Amino acid sequence: MAEREQILADFQACTQLDDIETCIAILDQNDWNLMLAVQTVMGGADSPTGPEMVQPPLPKPPTEDQFFSSGIFSDPVPWRSENVIDSAASFDPGSASGVGLGTSSGAGVSSRGYDKRMLHFNVEYRDRKIDVFIQDTECVAQIKEILSNELGVPVIRQELKGWANRKVTDNIVLRDLHLPKENNLFLLTPDLHSTAETSAGTSASLSDNLSRSYNLKITIKEDPSRYRQLSLQFVGTKTVEEVKQDVFNVCDIPARHQVWTGWPENTTNSRQIGSLGLSYPSHVLELTKSNLASKPRTAQEVAMEIQISDDDDDLHELTPGFDDMFPLHEDHYTSRKQSPLIPETVKDETEALEHFTREFRDRYGECHPVFYVGSLDNAIRDALLCSAKERKLLAIYLHHDTSIFSHVFCSQTLCNEGIVNFITSNFLTWAWDMTLETNSARLITMATRHFGSVAANQIRSYKPDNLPVILIISRARATNEVVDVIRGDVTVDELMSKLLQDVEVFQQQQQKDIVEEAEREARESIRSEQDFAYKQSLEADRKKQEARVEEERRQAEQERKERVKQEQEARRVREEEEKKKRIEEQLAQQVPDEPPEGCTEVTCTLRIRCPDREMLLRRFYGRNKLRAVMNFITSKGFHLSDYKLLTTFPRRDLSEADTNKTLEDLKLCPQETLILEERT
Repeated sequence: MAEREQILADFQACTQLDDIETCIAILDQNDWNLMLAVQTVMGGADSPTGPEMVQPPLPKPPTEDQFFSSGIFSDPVPWRSENVIDSAASFDPGSASGVGLGTSSGAGVSSRGYDKRMLHFNVEYRDRKIDVFIQDTECVAQIKEILSNELGVPVIRQELKGWANRKVTDNIVLRDLHLPKENNLFLLTPDLHSTAETSAGTSASLSDNLSRSYNLKITIKEDPSRYRQLSLQFVGTKTVEEVKQDVFNVCDIPARHQVWTGWPENTTNSRQIGSLGLSYPSHVLELTKSNLASKPRTAQEVAMEIQISDDDDDLHELTPGFDDMFPLHEDHYTSRKQSPLIPETVKDETEALEHFTREFRDRYGECHPVFYVGSLDNAIRDALLCSAKERKLLAIYLHHDTSIFSHVFCSQTLCNEGIVNFITSNFLTWAWDMTLETNSARLITMATRHFGSVAANQIRSYKPDNLPVILIISRARATNEVVDVIRGDVTVDELMSKLLQDVEVFQQQQQKDIVEEAEREARESIRSEQDFAYKQSLEADRKKQEARVEEERRQAEQERKERVKQEQEARRVREEEEKKKRIEEQLAQQVPDEPPEGCTEVTCTLRIRCPDREMLLRRFYGRNKLRAVMNFITSKGFHLSDYKLLTTFPRRDLSEADTNKTLEDLKLCPQETLILEERT
């Protein structure tokens, strides 16, 4: 089982297939031969048909209730039932909002013998999510056709991002991409303005747009630090010129002095607002008086103003029914001096980011990127200075209140739900307000410390008109680098495209970093194991050396003790021998003389057998005492403390007898043989 799990993992790594069932089916067909299975998928020389011959296991066909639920598939999985496929083929992709289904001919099984699978694509487009259900026998172009019917975006204007295989063309068959059942894609329309006729929020026809009522949220910039907000309702048949005239009646800024930001491109005063493709139900605009505009007007904006009559006398007065036509929302129709996102009094970076987040939420609503609350040091550490698997891109948002782009970018682009979700998932976002010079200087100091003088000089060169910007920071070769700078004049699609591109490049580098980090960790692990083993070996050698030294010391001590003991014993023996010799000499003098030859007294001849077989022969008088015999034996070196003197028969121990008795009394006359026996 472990071997098959390894083969499955290797097969997925080689083929980039995510669907486990398909992988197991391919391996089963090739008897779990990894090389043959890979050749089957890759279309090798030994594979006649490629992956089309694979027969993955099919689940139980869905019930009729599962198949249709208000025109939406609830369980898009492959099945064999021809009747079910025929029913799906007749399904109208336009009958339910955001749902599509491929309608290629054929039922159940394709002409190549491969069971059809139903794929589910969750397509995100701006602030919308569209579910597309399509068979894997269809091409990528069919997905675009479904999205075109749903959103009204021409196929040639569509770019689908998020494919696992980045080289995807419109005519490629979905089956050849080896996709899982559930897929997430992003739809980009870079050739269309963010508020063009195909904007997210409206896919209705022109007649429907003209009949709608649009809520225009207009921010009026009366001076660099004073804003005024209006919320006005206009029917789609109103022209741009009429809107400007009516706004003049409210804010007292003549139409020829009005500088607008937020109108779609190619907007003229004669066009009806319902034909512009404004965001529905609300569209955000910014109005500045010409002498307050911080950004030079383009030729298009000047041309739009020229089309409005210069004669202010022709402007009609506000009619009594104007309030009914354009109801003002009291909560927006206010004039207040906005406080900076980061006040000058804030010294701590954490406190500054907390204030930035609160003020940003108050201005632009709850839907906004999650700003990191903490110092730039901590943001860099948490985003970049971590393991490759946990690493994220660091997005630094730089804001300036006096920039004409700031409000539009924040309200329409940065706070777009799709942008917010994508940034939150893939970036760690840190923000800073450069409105005040002190805060700008603090940021430049931080940038110099973390990113070097080049990046700091680039930030220093930013004028208010160049802001806002988003700096994308990545980590490469152990340094933090600014890999992209996104200006605030981009559309939602352009911003999403740039972010996707940055994330794709980052993920490619991240995969390399993960592999290198794993290899480095493996090398360090091996080195650590080797170092540990080496240290253990050194410790063992040290202990052996210590044990050997201790043993040698112990042996030396033992030898010393033995030597001392031997010397003491030798000295004792010498002393004993010397003592015995003195005793022997003294006793030798006390031994009586032998009886002369021919002596008439009773004599006693003693033969004494020594332990070394030597025979001592000595004659004594019968009147001599046994002590004289003992002294004689001792003078010959046989001390009675070590020897016993025994008679032969009957056996008697004379060393225990009374030494004052005579030899005659002991019946040793005239002769006797005695035995010296060593005491035990």
